[in-house]
Amino acid sequence: MTEPTSTGVDHRLASVLCYAGWWVTGLVFLFAERQHRGVRFHAAQSLVVFGVLSAVMLASGGASAVAFFVAGPSFRLLQAAGNVVWLGAVALWLVLLLRTWRGETWRGPMGAGLAGKIAG
Repeated sequence: MTEPTSTGVDHRLASVLCYAGWWVTGLVFLFAERQHRGVRFHAAQSLVVFGVLSAVMLASGGASAVAFFVAGPSFRLLQAAGNVVWLGAVALWLVLLLRTWRGETWRGPMGAGLAGKIAG
């Protein structure tokens, strides 16, 4: 028997959807889901983890754009660092989608504590 959610979506599917659109769907489900603690945790973890990763990628892209005009050799290094962060984020995203679909709750080492507080 599945636990009820205030969104009317199965809790396992809702948990997966929290990660589907990175921090955006996490934010949507954090506000939409009022009842199910597990879905709220996944929404908050998605918001924290992918929000931070998005900010890091944005900062890396901005820094590499500035370096393109100011210091050519630094541009390649910053661009490579941004690519590594992006690849890591995509790998983490796929792992979270798969593990959540299986019904597992993976608590990330960096975002789980804050996510738990946000989820209430």
